[in-house]
This record gives sequence, C-alpha cells and structure tokens, in this order.
Amino acid sequence: MTTVAAEVNADDLPSPLKAIALTIPFALLGSVVATLFLFIEEHLLTVVWTDLPKALGMSEPAWWLVMLLPLVGAGIVMIAWKLPGRTGGGPLEGLHFDVRPDTFASVILAAFGTLIFGMVLGPEAPLLACGTAAGAFVLRRQPDAVMKFGMLMTALAAIAAIFGNPVVVVLMLAEFAALGMIPAAALMPGFVALGVAYVAETGVGRWSGLGHATLAVPGLPQFTSLSVTDLLVGLGAGVVAAAATLVARKIGERVALGAKRNPYIVLLAAALVTSVLAIAVREATGGSINLVLFSGQPGMSEMLTETSLGAVILILVAKMVAYGGALGAGFRGGPIFPAVFLGVAIAVGGVILFPAASLTGLVVAAVAAAVTATLRAPFTAAVLALMLATQAGAANAAALAIFGAAIGFVLRAALDKWEADRRPSSLQPASDS
Repeated sequence: MTTVAAEVNADDLPSPLKAIALTIPFALLGSVVATLFLFIEEHLLTVVWTDLPKALGMSEPAWWLVMLLPLVGAGIVMIAWKLPGRTGGGPLEGLHFDVRPDTFASVILAAFGTLIFGMVLGPEAPLLACGTAAGAFVLRRQPDAVMKFGMLMTALAAIAAIFGNPVVVVLMLAEFAALGMIPAAALMPGFVALGVAYVAETGVGRWSGLGHATLAVPGLPQFTSLSVTDLLVGLGAGVVAAAATLVARKIGERVALGAKRNPYIVLLAAALVTSVLAIAVREATGGSINLVLFSGQPGMSEMLTETSLGAVILILVAKMVAYGGALGAGFRGGPIFPAVFLGVAIAVGGVILFPAASLTGLVVAAVAAAVTATLRAPFTAAVLALMLATQAGAANAAALAIFGAAIGFVLRAALDKWEADRRPSSLQPASDS
C-alpha cells in the first residue's frame, strides 16, 4: 500500500477560511521548489553523463565509467546515511509526505545520488520531499495542524510538476482520501492547490510560467478504435506487466532483507549489478545504457523502436532486476516511472508477437497494470496511462486502461493476501476492532 508516513488527520486541518488563505501561496511554493529541483536534476544529469564523457574524449560513456558512476552514487547515499533522518522511508513503502527541514538534507542528497548516477528510480518521491520540507520550513513557527496542512498542499503542487497534468494527481489525492491516508476535508483545498500549480507551470497571459513538463510516450501510432485483438492481447499484456512489476518488488523486498544485515555491501552490490546489466544490454542489443539505467523516461523512445523479441526480453529482465535492486538496497526515489517503462517494454514485446495488435492500446493496458501493481492506486494508474498516450488518441483506449488497472489491482491484492496468510501470527498486524 502507498503510505503517508505522517498522516494529516481531520483535526489537523485549519478552518476553511484559513485553508483557502494557505492553499494559494503554498501551491505556488510547491511549484517553485519542484521547478528548481527538476532544473538541477536535468543539468546534473547532463554534466555527469554527457559533458564528462565528452571531456574524457568519449562519444558515449565507456564501460569503466558506467561501472564507476553508480558506485559514486552509492557513496553519496552512504554519506546521506550519516545525516539526521538517514534518508527517510524507502520506495518499497510507497510515497511519503513527512519529510521536514531537519531530515531534508539526508533525503535529497540520497535522491541526487540515486537519480543523477543512474539508479532505477523516479523523481516523484524527491519532489514530494522538496514540497513537504519547504512547507514545514515556512510554517515552522505555526501550530502543528497548520504546518501539516501546508506541507500537504506544497507537496501536492510539487509532485504535479512531473506528471504534466493535474488530473493525475487529483485522482491520486482522491484515492489517498478513500484509503484514509488523508481526510476528505483536504480534498477541495488540494484540488485548488493543483489548479494553482498548473497555472504557475503553464503561465497566464504573456507570462510563460515556470516551465511545464510534458508527460508522454513519444512516437505512438494513432489509436482509432478497439479491436478484438487489441482487447485480448491488451488483457494479456496487463497480466504480464503486473506480474513483472510484482517480481521486481519481490526482488526489492529480498534485497531489503539483505540490506538490514549488510547495508553498505548490498548498496554497492546493487550499484554494480545495475552497471553490469546496462553494459550487457548495450553490448547485446546495440542500444544505449538508457535502456537499463535511470527512471525509464530517457530510454522510452528507444524502447519503442526495438524489433527483436529477444532484445525486448533481455531489456525487460535487466530493468526488472535493476529496479528491484534500487527499491530495496537503500537508494531513494519514486517507484512509478520504472513501472511505466516495464509496461512499455511489455507492450513492445506484445506487438512483436501479435503484429495485428495496436502498440498504443497495449501501452495503455500494460502501463495501467504495472503502475497499479506498484502503487495500489488503480484510478490514478488508469488516468496516467491514458495521459501518456493522449497524443495518440488514447481516449479510445479507455477500456484497456480500466481493465489493465483492474488486473494490476487484483494481482497485487492476491499477492498481499498470500503473503499475509504465510506470515506468522505473531507478526500479523493488530486488528482495528
């Protein structure tokens, strides 16, 4: 389950009038800190993976540099462990809204060590950390209830910056409320905060805004109508995508158990394995290291051009293993975007096996299933999958998004129940009754 480590209870909310007064400035603050984080991340990635190899006379990063840079990232995470907060909660636990100024340095340093140096996690969790810490800092002298509310509003605005459309985060907010992680009374202020953040990003009048992220899978063919082949193959792609994501999570859980005993060794081992997998995929397929390293966004376009089923399977397995290692070893980032990449890879493989199926339809079904399996938020996952393929007429694939999300939810729920049944009774959570 996606967790909110410091839940905002109904009693923590300020009065409606004060909530309205707080929402607008803190939504703007969230947009500003998110834009700053993404700007820094983008430029550091360019420096490390483009400018540095060029300065060393390389047209692309040499094998030894691909081995070295993730180890450097692991070293940065180790330094972050020495700071207050010890990098906070991990990505296996979901998303966190509890990062405050006293632990922010630890969390954000670990995130840079993870994202900049190629480990397979996304930027959504660090964006939340930036938002909550900024809100807590500004409201540090206010009552705790007011501070928690400001942290939530700032965090929602910050994470909206990476999704490119506030509708995805609106659904996420509603699902968090339905699961009891945040009070229903926070829905309307959060809704307003997302609208304010969107205006801040896209601009108004002659002001072009802070900069707007376009979240899309580029190069998808137009999807005009749903065929029987699309439906059947799409359902199969959803099952495989959800299963692949759950396997990656299980790898992460096993790695996390090892990390409890030998955290430094496991962290370095995860970095080394990720590097080896990236080099192996590059040598075997002729593709780039982007197919294995990073969150999945840099390698998305390249993945769509793959025509060899063997190469797709190799990339998929390598990404799953690298994703699982990053989830459990102690690196810090979000779990959503690597799951999106797994869904896209499975969709490509599906089209190779069944050429009559629509690539766009399979992407929608597989991404919805994969994101649901990792986040347990089917409505958010379905809308995210549709938004990723909006330019390709994904509205016609809405049924595939719904079915894919349902498949991901059922498989994740079945796995959670199976694990709960196998857990010793002494470790079972206490009943709410």
